[in-house]
Amino acid sequence: MLTPQDEDTYRQRGYLLLPGQFDAAETDLLLSEARRLAALDIPQRIMESDGTQVRSVYAVHQHSDAFERFTRDPRTLEPARTLLDGDVYIHQTQLNPKAPFAGDVWDWHQDYLYWERDDGMAEPRALNVAVFLDEVDEFNGPVFVMPGSHLLSLDRETRTVRGGWENTLNADFRHKISPEALRELADTYGLESVRGKPGTVCVFDGRLLHCSPPNLSGRPRTIIFIRYNSVHNPLRPVPQPRPAWLANRDPSPLRPLSRPFSAPAAR
Repeated sequence: MLTPQDEDTYRQRGYLLLPGQFDAAETDLLLSEARRLAALDIPQRIMESDGTQVRSVYAVHQHSDAFERFTRDPRTLEPARTLLDGDVYIHQTQLNPKAPFAGDVWDWHQDYLYWERDDGMAEPRALNVAVFLDEVDEFNGPVFVMPGSHLLSLDRETRTVRGGWENTLNADFRHKISPEALRELADTYGLESVRGKPGTVCVFDGRLLHCSPPNLSGRPRTIIFIRYNSVHNPLRPVPQPRPAWLANRDPSPLRPLSRPFSAPAAR
């Protein structure tokens, strides 16, 4: 589990990289499930602007027993429980594959501003646990971050530029940070790319500024994101709520598995 130094790193920088958390057999199992889900014609599957490549699949834990168990594996769940000081539930899960030489950009943003404005999340007591299913390098669409930016509120710098919850999923983002603010923030905090081998876990704050470019390489890049929220931070009513598969409104606490998610009869 997390060491005091791990916790300090997360609090100061807004993200924490934990290499070697899942082995090859486990990532292969999840990649197989990822390919199966990406082939399903379901509302939770979002396509890129070209209409041929899968951009994301949401609520994967509702469509796969393996992914459901994965969200309760101690290696994903316990860091969230530690950093959020207690029981958590799933706000959202997202499979994000990037095919070679394909895909649209994910522009700079803070997740929490979407969760607050579109879902009614009262406080930033939520985080991402991202697990690399392929190797992530500097060429195949890594996540870029501005370390330390999770300590900022960018509400005033982020304008809502278009309506419709669908624009929280595609490259035509509903909420945009001004270019002037981004230039100043990049000069102040600097940029880092988050890279690692398959099985690496990256935990990052819901307020951490991040983005992701297209995959410019010949190698696939697949990441699964689990967004955990504190059970003490349930969503408030909003006029036009996003679908439950994007914003879960049941804050029932998750029960950790007693063994790895891939073990027989892991429950």
